[in-house]
Amino acid sequence: MHIECIALYFEVMNSIDISALVRTLVESETDTWNIEAKSAYGGLPESIDETLSAFANMPEGGTIVLGVSETNGAMDISGVQNPRELMAGIATKARERIVPPIQLGAVETAIVEGVHVVACVVPPQPSDRRPFRVGLHGRAYTRSGDGDHQLDEQEELYLISQRSQPLHDRQPVEGADVARDLIPDLLNQYLAVQRSESARLRNIGRDELLVRTNVVDHKTGLPTVAAVYSMGIHPQQFLPQTTVKAHARPESRNRSQTRFIDRAEFSGPVPDLLSSTMEWVRKHLMRGVYFESTGHGYDTSELPPVAVREIIANALVHRDLSSASVGSFPMLVKLPTKLIVENPGGLWGLTERELGNTSPRARNAVLYRMCSAITSEDGKRVIEGHATGIPEVRRSLREAFLPAPYFKDEVIKFRTVLSSSSVLSPDDLNWLATLPGGSNMSVAQKHALVAMKQGKIISNADYRSQFPMDSVQARGELQELVRFGLVEATGSGRTTAYTLARLADRSSGKDEAVIERRNPVTDPDPAHVTMTQSQQSPVYNRLSAAEARQMVVDVLKNVGIPVKRNRVAEETGLRGNHVYRILKQLIDEGKVGYDKDPADKRAFRYFIKSAK
Repeated sequence: MHIECIALYFEVMNSIDISALVRTLVESETDTWNIEAKSAYGGLPESIDETLSAFANMPEGGTIVLGVSETNGAMDISGVQNPRELMAGIATKARERIVPPIQLGAVETAIVEGVHVVACVVPPQPSDRRPFRVGLHGRAYTRSGDGDHQLDEQEELYLISQRSQPLHDRQPVEGADVARDLIPDLLNQYLAVQRSESARLRNIGRDELLVRTNVVDHKTGLPTVAAVYSMGIHPQQFLPQTTVKAHARPESRNRSQTRFIDRAEFSGPVPDLLSSTMEWVRKHLMRGVYFESTGHGYDTSELPPVAVREIIANALVHRDLSSASVGSFPMLVKLPTKLIVENPGGLWGLTERELGNTSPRARNAVLYRMCSAITSEDGKRVIEGHATGIPEVRRSLREAFLPAPYFKDEVIKFRTVLSSSSVLSPDDLNWLATLPGGSNMSVAQKHALVAMKQGKIISNADYRSQFPMDSVQARGELQELVRFGLVEATGSGRTTAYTLARLADRSSGKDEAVIERRNPVTDPDPAHVTMTQSQQSPVYNRLSAAEARQMVVDVLKNVGIPVKRNRVAEETGLRGNHVYRILKQLIDEGKVGYDKDPADKRAFRYFIKSAK
């Protein structure tokens, strides 16, 4: 059985698409927050323990890929020697080395580019068993960026606080007093709502009402954390970690040389924090005029205010208030095309996928209730409606033709990224509406197609830099455009680049069966062109399918020795995916053969079969 056939057999049998995982790793040139690649050529690496612990402590778990490793900034598919032995070994590690033991998902092997690769899924583990440690008294880990991060004692407290419904917002605040430290107007707003919603609370005295509604701790008579934080004159007197910090900065690759712009700190109760931070963000948002096809224009903001307000309110209300958060602050960062909002503590009671798609899970139930009753300076309640916030954010961004919000639960903190980009013109929208699947595309896909229509060439990294997401999602969205026939992929691995397919231009009336041949003089190397660079559209010679096929045959005949596919593409000037399809057709017809390249075990060479 041919190697490629064996690989196909494994892909069909496996529940893990190992080939797709490997392609994603190679294309993105690094691990991701939920995929870890390790060499394992000589056996299980020692660092496998840390990765098992890290994924077990992450809300979404993760996947380990053995047989792929990062070498000199690129992913190398080295394979493994004893896949069955590794599969058994990693299962043993999960049972005996990690404390408490973790339950693994699928552990499978497949052949990728002629070598065995093993993949292991670590599914989400029960939160009431965290942290998962390496050894009985060993360290616990989590994922940070694309690697394993050792948790310190303070961070481990975050995991422990996730085991059950947090009650930190009900704790009494030493030294605080209701009459002296709470704002009467906000307190009266809250109590009035509580009375209106409960017949039994309408006829009780004020002192009892304060206790029944969690304004005052029933044991000590002191105001609670929720009351001081949401309605206090200056909560930071008692709760310094409730200060909000913000800064703006230009986008820069060299963070060490980047200067912050407009550093700011905000204090006060939650309604004041919301108003102050909203005003700061407005100052940094760009505004412009959007013209409709009728010629009428209207003001538009870089980001919809309703989305910004909801994300900041969530960060203030759903933040961690336990002792583990001392020294951690909500943070706002404004970049030229992004707004990043972070708060201490991850999600509680739900996952990223459930966020906005299921009933709410309030980390701070008492604080949430108080903020649903009191208003900020604009007269709006801090929390406008139950379970409607995130759907409203998504709706407002979608209507503004902006990317969906990017959410990342990092256990010890939660991050939201809102991305702005140029407004799509009516002509762009009309063109997109003519394309297959146009109505179901993501905003990122639409912007990418418009950029390609303007002559841009896009890589996975370019796509992610414009629209925050992990490399798996980016590759999935770009490959979907390839499957729809709208985009063509050239190159492989880290040189993969995406360009607009000829058939995507439905309005041009040009022959869709034509194959484009690159002019090396006028068409730049796709690996060195980014989404944001301005360039002229490449120039191509137009060929029929028969002409392109003959060119491939001629190159194989003239060279006279087995050659790799990229050599054929260079000699003919055809795109890599066109060469691949032609070679596959010639192989199926028995006219071309292939073998492994002795100098590169991951590559195949192609040659003309001699007539029998």
